Amino acid sequence: MSTGGAAGVPEKYVDAVLAEWGMWIDELCQQDFNVQSIYIGGGTPSLLEPIQLRRLIDGVRSAVPSLPDCETTMEGNPDSLDAGRIREYANAGINRLSVGVQSFSEDSLRKLGRLHDVAGAERALRQAREAGIHNLSLDLMFGLPTSAPGEEIASLRHAIELSPDHISWYNLTLAVGTPLATAVLEGREVMPDDDMVLATMREGWSLLATGGYEHYEISNFARPGFVSRHNLGYWLFSDYVGLGLGASGFVSGRRSTNVSTMAEYFARVFDGKLPVDSEEQLQGRPRAGEYAMLRMRLPGAGLSFAAFSDLFGEDARVIFRDTLAQLVDDGLISILEDRAVCTGKGLELNNLVAGAFI
Repeated sequence: MSTGGAAGVPEKYVDAVLAEWGMWIDELCQQDFNVQSIYIGGGTPSLLEPIQLRRLIDGVRSAVPSLPDCETTMEGNPDSLDAGRIREYANAGINRLSVGVQSFSEDSLRKLGRLHDVAGAERALRQAREAGIHNLSLDLMFGLPTSAPGEEIASLRHAIELSPDHISWYNLTLAVGTPLATAVLEGREVMPDDDMVLATMREGWSLLATGGYEHYEISNFARPGFVSRHNLGYWLFSDYVGLGLGASGFVSGRRSTNVSTMAEYFARVFDGKLPVDSEEQLQGRPRAGEYAMLRMRLPGAGLSFAAFSDLFGEDARVIFRDTLAQLVDDGLISILEDRAVCTGKGLELNNLVAGAFI
């Protein structure tokens, strides 16, 4: 949920999210689903009071069978976190915290419009450890406008020195209408060229590997034992239910997105209707192609032929024969005995691999 200028989350919204979850329970139980992870994100979820957070977590876990070690993540920005609040969140059931640091460069933070500075980011990470969060992730970006040479690698090096368990390091995508996107459009900021971005990405991947982080997805890196179960679920085509304002979900091949206005969300849910704004049923070749595309984002796992056969009842090597052959010829993938995986070039140019499948 994202509501500009909000000072907290109304109790009515928590009631609505739990009511929406109640509409899913019969379908999930009939299909023998269980809850493996809970991810509380979007906007500033740390606006939730700990007692509200506990209500949400308990409400989800009590209604559908869940794993005893269910990964329960909350996103938070450094400016909205402090030691006492983090401790209360941990007591409420949060066992993983994802902190939106974005950069350890004061200049870049200012351009991104972030409300924290470098010292604030460092403090939030330290306080999370002190509060007992033993699974700590941070988000960083590269490909920022007018970054000084080596600045983003220095930022990543700084992050590694702080020793988080997980790092999401991704290329900036400008969102239309944001101040930064407007500044670029008007020529007040200049995006780096593709060669510079590629060189930064290569150096960063090498640095993360040297630092002991497994590259398990294009933009995600983890120390042993700390791969994000929730993140990995997206790339493995697992089902997930999206609850709340503007949330997206994917269940049994059906992708849905909720309405984005609070009034309509409340009206739908309290009338006993799912607050779906749009949905799409993926079937046949489009579904198989999207599955293959997502799997090819995983450097080690890649597209498992056995897993594909289990899900679709067909052989990926037959369905995608021409696609696989062309990608091999282009040097973007390798075909192993049990799977197809991206080459180094294929990881760097993964948009080309994705386009070939979808």
